Amino acid sequence: MMTMSPSQVLETVERLGEAVRTELTTLEEVLSERVELVAATRGARRQAEAAAQHLQGLAFWQGVSLSPVQVAEDVTFVEEYRWLAYVLLLLLVLLVCLFTLLGLAKQSKWLVVVMTAMSLLVLVLSWGSMGLEAATAVGLSDFCSNPDTYVLNLTQEETGISSDILNYYFLCNQAVSNPFQQRLTLSQRALASIHSQLQGLEREASPQFPAAQKPLLSLEETLNVTERSFHQLVALLHCRSLHKDYGSALRGLCEDALEGLLFLMLFSLLSAGALATTLCSLPRAWALFPPRSARERG
Repeated sequence: MMTMSPSQVLETVERLGEAVRTELTTLEEVLSERVELVAATRGARRQAEAAAQHLQGLAFWQGVSLSPVQVAEDVTFVEEYRWLAYVLLLLLVLLVCLFTLLGLAKQSKWLVVVMTAMSLLVLVLSWGSMGLEAATAVGLSDFCSNPDTYVLNLTQEETGISSDILNYYFLCNQAVSNPFQQRLTLSQRALASIHSQLQGLEREASPQFPAAQKPLLSLEETLNVTERSFHQLVALLHCRSLHKDYGSALRGLCEDALEGLLFLMLFSLLSAGALATTLCSLPRAWALFPPRSARERG
């Protein structure tokens, strides 16, 4: 919604401004002999300017540095490298275990020494990973206990958007009124008034001023396009779409992500336990290796 509404508002305002600057100005010049028709044209101009002003006030996101699209891209970027790091850690654990078994099977002391050092390094990484996952899980569980308040406060602090607008989008229930309703109603009334005035001008001016036919038709077309854009804008500004995405994001974060963290903690715990067992058993296995001279005679 946030990526579509700015262009929608700007196009609508620009279209109305172009109509005021060109067609209505031309129409005033053509109808200059009839004072009442010029007054009706100027009334349509005032209504168009008022509608453009009301629509411009709907662009509450202008000047806001925080972009939901940018936040989503940053999260995706971090997630890609996070999963890559866990896959590499898993491969490293598997390689250490395989080469440790190979060293024990071949009774190669140098390979056992290298794998002991590698096991110690991977053990530290596994414990560190488990600590990071535990801290993240605790923080995420605290966040999920009351996410709406935290998100509202943080968004308001970062963007400066009023709490009425944020409550409307994040809560989206009957208890929260639409903060855009007044501007939308005034804009709709202004567009309806322009439409009525243009129909009156077409009836009165077209028979006497053939030159007024072209700007009137252009204004009618512009008004029809503007009304279609206005209805699309009303649908885009409704809280339903954004609230649905917000709810899906919360469910993914507080259910799927938390469950995934628990499985990662289990994996890190099992890896650390396996590596610790390996480190404890390697000295005893080393003691059972036959001396080098005995292996050479054998």
